[in-house]
Amino acid sequence: MGPEFNLRKATHEDLVQINEIYNWAVLNTVATFDLEERSLERAERWFESHLDPYYPLFVVENQRGVTGWGSLSPFHTRPAYKESGEFSIYIAPEWSGKSMGDALLETLCKEARKLGYHTLLGLITATNEKSLNLALKHGFFETGKYREVGKKFEQCLDVIVMQRILA
Repeated sequence: MGPEFNLRKATHEDLVQINEIYNWAVLNTVATFDLEERSLERAERWFESHLDPYYPLFVVENQRGVTGWGSLSPFHTRPAYKESGEFSIYIAPEWSGKSMGDALLETLCKEARKLGYHTLLGLITATNEKSLNLALKHGFFETGKYREVGKKFEQCLDVIVMQRILA
């Protein structure tokens, strides 16, 4: 990590800033297929699911507070998928391009390996070139494409499945 930011596990005190970053993405990007902002009540439930050590949540922060976050989540609820996780990363728009996404994805991959994950997946909107390039840079490869599975901002959107085998 450089001196510009710090990366650490998220605490409950970070939730408002985490949710603000996410809600900005909801309203302004196709990075998430949510169409309405996430309420603080819903964010609380989501945060609680990441209190499970197997599904960690990290933040990057600088002198201005939390500037981004990344998490591991279940890829699927069925038990045979337990060693497969899905990663998510969101960076506040004014901090994009400052290597925070790199630091988060590197940390998520290391943490997943420590926790015994076999593989990580990212479901990334096909038009989100920054996120696709981030995944490629960290050893992920395209394993599939879901065609026109989401509609946001009057666009039918494809989703690229990016995968990295950790074991």
